[in-house]
Amino acid sequence: MGKVAWDYIVPVKLPKDLKGIEPGKLPANLLKAVPGGGKMHWIAACAWTAMVEKAKSEGLELKPTSAGDTYREYEMQKRGFLQRYQLEPIPGQSTKSFEGKTWYLKKGMAMLATPGKSQHNLRISCRCSFSSRTKEN
Repeated sequence: MGKVAWDYIVPVKLPKDLKGIEPGKLPANLLKAVPGGGKMHWIAACAWTAMVEKAKSEGLELKPTSAGDTYREYEMQKRGFLQRYQLEPIPGQSTKSFEGKTWYLKKGMAMLATPGKSQHNLRISCRCSFSSRTKEN
């Protein structure tokens, strides 16, 4: 069987300046504003900006789906998590461990990473959307 896209995914190597920093609690000096809104770790922001510019030169527009899909502070991640998960058991639903307890995904809700465990809390990832346009636009 041939390789598929996820066979090529490599583990994330965190920048050295993130060592010892709690996810979702990055100091302001490590964050940089990015095109389309929001902030990212400065190294990821430089890569994101280069990717946005390259896409633009190819007639595509890349942008974060929302500012919350760039850097997400711990409290923002926790609020989202608590809106989507509950302690009362729901048979057959996905579970996550958080604060030493088992949480159940509410029906009809999309999964969300546990607070402090999301790549958004380190600001080295971005959920984005794109649209094509002609170079004349």
